[in-house]
Amino acid sequence: MTPLRKASVFALGILVLAALALGAAGRVAAAQGAPSWATGDMWVYGSSSGNGTLTWTVQERTTAAAGGSTYNVWHVVAATASGSFSLNVDMYLTTDGAKLVKTSGVFPFLGSVTTTYSPPQPTAVFPLSAGSTWQGTSTVTTTIGSISTTSSDDWSGTVTGETSVTVSAGTFTTAVIRSPSAGNPYDLNYYSESVGWMVKTEHYNGAGTLTGSENLSSYKYTGNALLLILLVIGVLVVIAAAGVLLLRRRRPRMPQAMPPQAYPPQQPYPPPKGPPGAGP
Repeated sequence: MTPLRKASVFALGILVLAALALGAAGRVAAAQGAPSWATGDMWVYGSSSGNGTLTWTVQERTTAAAGGSTYNVWHVVAATASGSFSLNVDMYLTTDGAKLVKTSGVFPFLGSVTTTYSPPQPTAVFPLSAGSTWQGTSTVTTTIGSISTTSSDDWSGTVTGETSVTVSAGTFTTAVIRSPSAGNPYDLNYYSESVGWMVKTEHYNGAGTLTGSENLSSYKYTGNALLLILLVIGVLVVIAAAGVLLLRRRRPRMPQAMPPQAYPPQQPYPPPKGPPGAGP
């Protein structure tokens, strides 16, 4: 097999792996990493009851303050729509791990409501692998108009395993997050690194009975496109390198000049002898 053909076979293998990683099967791995969002990323969820949609849209990268600290965050708008009712909530999540720092919105009968979490409250602590757990307590400050109240909120989570989930947007390999780790009520969040956020969320009541869910119907995640571009560039580099190697092997060799031969130094000829009896 020629070097170029070997490189082509290797490149095809890389593309197949990329398709498996980014396609319908989602990402299959022992651990799933944190999302890497960009402005314009979006996830649309449909309610299991069919009565509404929830859309998350990444607006910008900025900063947000909570508990005297300032964090680098993504500003996300969570838009809920059900019939003629709609509500937008601004959410601010850290760029390292998507931990919730702040929410704000205008609510019916309440007006402007802002809530901060110190330290930021995680939905998940990455990387996610089966059996990993986390817990903590955040100070939650809620401001309605000019009135503020403060409380403590305990949080915890456990990755119960990894499973394949099929929703309208496709089939994905997900890490299953139980929050809180124990007790009722609780939620199950199905996170996929290839999607960049949750594929599905299930809600269970105090009796441990499933009461509803939100399922991913469509999404746009720049992290997928960036990974695919990097993989394609890597394949092209491999093919180009193999092509150069092939050309070098096929290039005819130039004849080499023979090195000059080394000859022993010439001995001087003896002077001619005169006739017999002649003097010097």
